[in-house]
Amino acid sequence: MSDTEYRERAARQARTALLISTGIVLVACIAFGTVSVFRDSCTGSFDRAPRSVVLGFFEAMTRGQGERAQRCWDSAAYYDLGAGCSQICLARILGTEYRLVDLTLSEPYSEGGRARITASLSVTCPDREVVHRSEIVLDAIGQDVPWRHWKILRSSLGGPLAEPWCK
Repeated sequence: MSDTEYRERAARQARTALLISTGIVLVACIAFGTVSVFRDSCTGSFDRAPRSVVLGFFEAMTRGQGERAQRCWDSAAYYDLGAGCSQICLARILGTEYRLVDLTLSEPYSEGGRARITASLSVTCPDREVVHRSEIVLDAIGQDVPWRHWKILRSSLGGPLAEPWCK
């Protein structure tokens, strides 16, 4: 065999290896993208239902998981003092072992082209039987698409910043 045949064979093998590796990388990127679009950061699963988001936030808050609780919020609303018990307030009550008495969700409604749901929660403090009522407003895109994620826009869970429910 001549040197030309060896060079052609080596070039053909290099092209084949490049094509196969490109295909593998492409499949991996598509799989990662699909998982990223459908996996919810608040619940830590593919369950993106509004009830699951509220329960995921409640669980993260009572267990003292600040980063997970923050992932349940809309990023701009989390730092907004007008959003109720958000960043500063949440830092004070994180880890309080509230007990959930009742959770009800409103029907989705539209506000400013966005979909909203209001969750009404009734909770008690660990050492008292006084029932505190709060609302959590969830926000999502207006269209009912399979990749819609619900995020907290406002929350009164935990009480006002100056007077938390449980001390």
